[in-house]
Amino acid sequence: MTQSRSLSKWKARHAVLVWIGILLNFAFVLPLIFCPEWILGLFGITVNQLIWPRFAGLLLGILSIFYIPATLDIDRYRVFAWLAVFPSRTLGSVFFFLAVFVFGQPIGYLAGVFLDGSIGIATLFCLLRILKLEQNISEGRQA
Repeated sequence: MTQSRSLSKWKARHAVLVWIGILLNFAFVLPLIFCPEWILGLFGITVNQLIWPRFAGLLLGILSIFYIPATLDIDRYRVFAWLAVFPSRTLGSVFFFLAVFVFGQPIGYLAGVFLDGSIGIATLFCLLRILKLEQNISEGRQA
């Protein structure tokens, strides 16, 4: 397999993973906006004021929209791809991890750790492979 063909495959893998992350995010966005008590109840989380989960859902939706450009043209929107990993997915995972294990919040918040962490690690791996393949191609090296 040529390196440019392999590069195209890794870019496609990255786009698929980012879209999976976007869809998983929207699995939380719509319920958080329209029925926050139900979705939070699934994770054993109770809230007193529903405006904050609704606002968090809205912000998650807006954030997820910013992931889209890198899936359409990763060469043009490379910085969006990196920002989706650092700080977005990374800080999302760290925030919920600390919330549960340091600040004693309900264990249901670990869903955020698993969602952001798994998508973040997978897309980071794709970005690193893309970067390595691009360096090899620019230097004329074979894999």
